[in-house]
Amino acid sequence: MVESSSEPIEMPMFPLGSVLFPGGVLPLHIFEVRYQQLLNRVLETDRRFGVVLISRGSEVGGGEIRTDIGTIAHVDDHQRHDDGRAAVVASGISRLEVVEWLDDAPYPRAMVQELAVESPGDADRELIRDARQRFDDLVELGTRLRRLQSVPETVWADEVESASWQLANRTPCATLDQYGILAAPCRGDRLRLIRSRLDDLYSDLELMGNLEN
Repeated sequence: MVESSSEPIEMPMFPLGSVLFPGGVLPLHIFEVRYQQLLNRVLETDRRFGVVLISRGSEVGGGEIRTDIGTIAHVDDHQRHDDGRAAVVASGISRLEVVEWLDDAPYPRAMVQELAVESPGDADRELIRDARQRFDDLVELGTRLRRLQSVPETVWADEVESASWQLANRTPCATLDQYGILAAPCRGDRLRLIRSRLDDLYSDLELMGNLEN
């Protein structure tokens, strides 16, 4: 069961058509006036804002349907243009749960709780070892079948929570699969979803290799 680690706080929110994992990098091109105002507020405070997936609708104009589990992001760098637009690079910090959506004026806002991080257990470490091995198997097969040109060498994190998000960020997934991983009730479920996705990718790649022979 997901538990919160804090009291609800008001946070500027950026609904997107994509998922941001903790540890992930989020480049943004900000052009709508409401998000220019959001950026101003974020830079004046702690540089943090929330990111949630738009499950239905559009990123432009408002009125979309948003998910309740998201990620707290931190603005690492930004560059403004003369017309007010901005290029932003943010990074995912931790998960959040939306308690209540507030008025979208002047920009989307919500009361959110930061979700607690579970203590690591032996089962988690075993799941991480299995998923890492499957990831390495996938890279090896893709390279052998010449489906992958080059893959940067991965320096795997030692800490369990960071390692699980590192795997999430490195595993190719459709957006809804990514959201399922982000919203998983516990770390073990998250890692099992990642392993299942890696298994599917391996099977698909193996099948393509067999068909070409």
